[in-house]
Amino acid sequence: MPDVFISYSADAKKLAERLAGSLQTEGVATWSDFENISPGERWYDQIQRALDQAKLYVIVVGSRNIMRDWQDREWQGALERTWADPDKRIIPVLVGHADAPAFLRNWASFRIEPGRHEADSIKKLAEIIKCPRRAESPPEDGRMGRDWRKRIHQIESAAQRLKSQQDPSPAKA
Repeated sequence: MPDVFISYSADAKKLAERLAGSLQTEGVATWSDFENISPGERWYDQIQRALDQAKLYVIVVGSRNIMRDWQDREWQGALERTWADPDKRIIPVLVGHADAPAFLRNWASFRIEPGRHEADSIKKLAEIIKCPRRAESPPEDGRMGRDWRKRIHQIESAAQRLKSQQDPSPAKA
């Protein structure tokens, strides 16, 4: 089972290949279409299975962000799975001066400058991937829970008032 599903914009394939190799060297199990789909296999089925199994999605965005249909499917699949499972996460990897596409702007990104420091950046990314996600600490006094319950009660009360203000009798013609 892969730890990381690697997807990439068409102009970032070379970097994605180097990234996959380096992550594997660092002990991170990866899945990518260029390594894990063989001729004769059903592409869509393989992608869906890998998206389901991965814990983390690395989306490599090249400086020109050349999108193809299959990338859009992979990226939408990764988003859907993070919505369904909050333990899964996405790491946008921005190459050079690339900007994150709109759907990735809510995720903290990682930038790689191709060239001299690329290997160091990839090692740092591997460390981030291997480290468990920082747990969010619960509120000390449970205040957030009380505030939430209070707000829900206010909304329910407002809904009841609106409902009682409506005329229950049918409209006369």
